[in-house]
Amino acid sequence: MAPFWICHPRTGSSGSIRSLQMPRETGEIVLFPHKRLRRSSLDLVTIVAPHTPDLLESYRKGHSRSLLEAYQHLYTWLSFPPVPVRAIIAFSPGWQTRNIILADDRPELESSEDYAGFGVTLRFDPPGDPALASQLIRLLKEKNIPAAPGIHGIDHGTAVPLFFLNPTGEIPVVPVSQPLNQTRYVRVLGEVVRHLPLSGYGRIIVLLSGVWAQNEKMMAKGLTQDSLGGYRNRIVGLLTQETPIDPLTVPLPEIEQAAPPGKIRELHFLAGAGLSGGRLWGTEEGVGHFQTLASFGPVDLAGKPENPARQQQDVRRTDQTRGK
Repeated sequence: MAPFWICHPRTGSSGSIRSLQMPRETGEIVLFPHKRLRRSSLDLVTIVAPHTPDLLESYRKGHSRSLLEAYQHLYTWLSFPPVPVRAIIAFSPGWQTRNIILADDRPELESSEDYAGFGVTLRFDPPGDPALASQLIRLLKEKNIPAAPGIHGIDHGTAVPLFFLNPTGEIPVVPVSQPLNQTRYVRVLGEVVRHLPLSGYGRIIVLLSGVWAQNEKMMAKGLTQDSLGGYRNRIVGLLTQETPIDPLTVPLPEIEQAAPPGKIRELHFLAGAGLSGGRLWGTEEGVGHFQTLASFGPVDLAGKPENPARQQQDVRRTDQTRGK
């Protein structure tokens, strides 16, 4: 089912996203060219996406906002040249589980309206991909990671980015939970996804949270500035550096102060997948708040890990140092 608006009672209106097309590209932005794929290859693109629900209201009202423009540019880049997207794996902080990774393996998914007060909500009921979800569960179990089917659906951490990146709502989505206090599980998940043994031509997209700071106490105090400047710079540096990402370079006190919903598990996923050198499409910051739109890839799937011994060493060091 294509996504559609459920507007706030003040407006008394609703409309299909099909009538709310993405604005046309002006041609003033120089887009990065895609890497040419072999005709039989499958690739992976990972997107670190902002998902605050007020982005929907800003878009509906036609407000100028840098992240909305960034989404337009990323959507255009993903669309040309056209590569068929087989599925989207959504690793949302809106679904957190203890000591296990769950994957929603249902053929049809429903929205969970997990926010209010923004003037508009979005219902987004895409198809699922039971086969891919089952494959992820099996591969994780083979690496001794507790994994099982679960039921979650589509929360706003997935629905908001996909409103901009999957406007027809036709691409299958596999929601995957974030395991609490188990960064090793997250790194192995990244490795499993990076090396999915799939064949054919097309693309798998992974959707990660791009909300890196959400300190509601800071936001409520009406401050004019905060002390998160160094943390913001550190996050941007990790996302864009060409060298391997090391989440342990982010001090734990900074993470606790920033209070990101995913506790920077997204960085552990990227590290496990061996991804670095992301393209930063846009950022947005305010007191106690910071979110980014970045992309990694495309990279070929189904390759072998470059250095399994080093990855295993990094995993052990992560578990010994931090349990977040």
